Amino acid sequence: MKAPALYLALPVQTRAIILMTMSAIAYALTFVTVRELSETFSVYMLVMLRAAIGTVILLPWLYQSGIGILRTSQGKLYGFRAILVYSGNLCWFYALAKMSLADATALSFLMPVFTAIILAVWMREHLSGPRITALALGLAGAFIVIRPGFTVISLATIGMLYTTLSYGAATAATRVLTYKDNPSVVVFYMFALNLPLALGPGVYHWTTPSPADWLLIGAFALLSLYSQIYMTRALALAEAVIVMPTFYLQLPLAAMFGFFLFGQVPEIWLIPGAALIIGGSYYSLWSEARRRTRNKEDGTR
Repeated sequence: MKAPALYLALPVQTRAIILMTMSAIAYALTFVTVRELSETFSVYMLVMLRAAIGTVILLPWLYQSGIGILRTSQGKLYGFRAILVYSGNLCWFYALAKMSLADATALSFLMPVFTAIILAVWMREHLSGPRITALALGLAGAFIVIRPGFTVISLATIGMLYTTLSYGAATAATRVLTYKDNPSVVVFYMFALNLPLALGPGVYHWTTPSPADWLLIGAFALLSLYSQIYMTRALALAEAVIVMPTFYLQLPLAAMFGFFLFGQVPEIWLIPGAALIIGGSYYSLWSEARRRTRNKEDGTR
């Protein structure tokens, strides 16, 4: 009982940073479980299990809330997002199975940049200088990590780049969906609508897990869920510009796990490339926060 009281006594921003640190650790461990499971099971099966377990975990919430809470006028957008998430999951799992955890993590940090650009186009907003600068920094970092022309660009690398783009678009869609619908409804549909997409390929590529495999699958599902929960709570307590630097701890954690568990030695090019990607991502978050602050100040005048 002392730990919660001690935690609640901390400043709000400190609590947010702690939660985001836990999210970063959970995300890095999710990458590890996916890498381990992909050596035995098809990506189609893993994507299906993720959707199925996520849906089952949320069923008690649906029972308490009532089926009526799922009514929405945004069915087409939910369907479009489901396709983005499903295809992104397939490419993400494949990339984690084939490339180093550190490289995959570094490229995944492009997602906030893509989200900001897509939202600007979606909302017919002006593509401001900060947004273009953030995109340029992120892409420059990606080119350094990938090094086209100096090394062969693998299918896994292309898959990871598609994942960041599709997840960026899906995140933009999620923000639009939450303008009208309950956030819990938005999360439920993400898993529930992915299940019918994933069911056929997942069953076709089914391999019966051993008891030990089921434990790892359960860990994967819980880590995926709680990484999202911790991030959501952190962002509810503090601005993204405050907590996101902590989220980037994923990279050294992924590099450490990759080295000790899978014998992956990060290349020196990862450091400047990741620095540019993280810089672009953080600059995007910072500029958006500053824009919102300016808009609020203008509205009070």
